[in-house]
Amino acid sequence: MKDLTQHTAVITGASRGIGPYVARALAAEKMNLVLAARSAEGLDRVAGELRESGVEAIAVPTDVTDRKALEVLVAAAIEGFGAIDVLVNNAGALTVFPYDRIGIEDVERTLRLNLISAMILTRLVLPGMVERGRGHIVNMSSIAGIWAPPFDAVYGATKAGLIGFTRSLRQEYRGSGISASVICPGYVEQAGLYHDAQQATGATASALAGRTTPRAVARAVVKAIKSDRPQIMVNSPPLRPLAVLTALSPRLGDWLVRSANGFTPFIEGARANQRAGGRLTGLQHSGE
Repeated sequence: MKDLTQHTAVITGASRGIGPYVARALAAEKMNLVLAARSAEGLDRVAGELRESGVEAIAVPTDVTDRKALEVLVAAAIEGFGAIDVLVNNAGALTVFPYDRIGIEDVERTLRLNLISAMILTRLVLPGMVERGRGHIVNMSSIAGIWAPPFDAVYGATKAGLIGFTRSLRQEYRGSGISASVICPGYVEQAGLYHDAQQATGATASALAGRTTPRAVARAVVKAIKSDRPQIMVNSPPLRPLAVLTALSPRLGDWLVRSANGFTPFIEGARANQRAGGRLTGLQHSGE
């Protein structure tokens, strides 16, 4: 989809973190926007900002772990703009804690929020895309889906799941006018899960592990849609060579990531969260 003007995008997790940056980047392409998140106040603030920039935007408070709420979201988008052309599955959370002590409810909640909701919402929007012969799905994964960090096995598994889900969609709908892309940011400063965890614990990734910004992630989303990129890794320094090495030799890849202190925020975050009884903002753990 090279020209996004007057097409409609649904963005989950749009009230805070990386979500508003993605919304602004798509607004710059003159898209109609449907913003979804649990926070009605946050959504209204972002939607108001976007409308002031001259685009159409509606806020639909949504708990993406609730299937009926997802159905309401899709219906509201179609009622408001007639069709859904782009879906950005951005909602997500992490729980940094030793896996043998994490609450079973946390495992289920994170799976529903990070992976299952994206799969269900994609299933809900695809029939309309197939009927019109156009559409693009963007799944917000993470370097964690490639690196598999310690002390956040569920997060890593869900992000790896989004990568596999995206690849399957691309193969299944090839040549139909419908495609999918996955974005894999590194440690995002200024906004997002790493920023929240950093604020909560003070744990910082090493310079070797690199950084990125929410604006760079948002630009990658636009690039993925317009250029039909299968996967974009967003980080400085570039991590693609390390990802390739990890795929070719998991043992070597693990050693290189550990040597670069790439897992430090997860390790230190888990220690801080244990000291706090699993109640740190951004690292929620609801039971032991």
